[in-house]
Amino acid sequence: MKYTEEAMHLIGCQVASRDSAKTTLPVRQFVSLYNRTPVEALELWEMCGCTIIPKTHPKHMFWCLLYLKLYIPLDSMSIMLNVSIPTLHKWIWIWIETIASRHHDVIHWTRRFRNAPKDVWCFISVDGTDFQIPEPTPWNKQWKGAKNPGASIKYEVAISIYSGDIVWIHGPHEGSKNDKKVFREHLKNMLDDGEMVEADAGYGLPGSGGAGDDIVRSKLDFHSREEQREKSCLRARHETVNHRFKTWGALKQQFRNNKKLHQYVFYACAVMTQMSIDNGNVLFGVEPKTLKKQDRYHI
Repeated sequence: MKYTEEAMHLIGCQVASRDSAKTTLPVRQFVSLYNRTPVEALELWEMCGCTIIPKTHPKHMFWCLLYLKLYIPLDSMSIMLNVSIPTLHKWIWIWIETIASRHHDVIHWTRRFRNAPKDVWCFISVDGTDFQIPEPTPWNKQWKGAKNPGASIKYEVAISIYSGDIVWIHGPHEGSKNDKKVFREHLKNMLDDGEMVEADAGYGLPGSGGAGDDIVRSKLDFHSREEQREKSCLRARHETVNHRFKTWGALKQQFRNNKKLHQYVFYACAVMTQMSIDNGNVLFGVEPKTLKKQDRYHI
């Protein structure tokens, strides 16, 4: 069946009001429940709905979005939605896994070149982002992250400097694993010859035994006050993406499910974050004026 934006809005309102046909939510309230506008919900349905077997319905997608946004226990959700817990669990995780599986169709590594001028070496900013998980039993210090008081799980995220797209996600990793080691495992080998990346001080300075020596430019690696300000803006924009991830309750709160399922949740939320960027909810612009870099950086 072909749906329209208006139909998606109506179905989302009916799910939120327990099938009351009289309730129509303003778009602002709709977004507060599902973290999607009706247009974005329709796009998500068209991308994933036809691929799900057994046959699904848009209400199942809205159950999933409501769960990811609010991240309340299924016991409570089953009362709110008047649906059995097994049925909710089934459709929520079918949809989460389906959305996560589409990350290759939405997050494109080659987009790092989009809008980039000639003669630049740095196309992406990269950083790790951490999310809280329950303390493992027995306790294992490998899950102790530097950014959270308890156990955490980490993902590597890269953003195009000139287009503001999410172009790379990788993980999960134990919270104690430092960003330099994560970078060396995969992303370093994805770069073209001579290509560099912008990162924070945790990746080390060129020539100092950092993550990639002359590949990684840290926040301390600059040659003018203007370049220092540009790099600061890049890091701030990267943190904006991390904040958008945590507008989803399932990523903001401590994860209550098995930590093996966290990857599906993160990848699904990353896919929908990039879809929002594609739909016009873009990051603030950062276009460095410092383009052509010296051959190598030695401080």
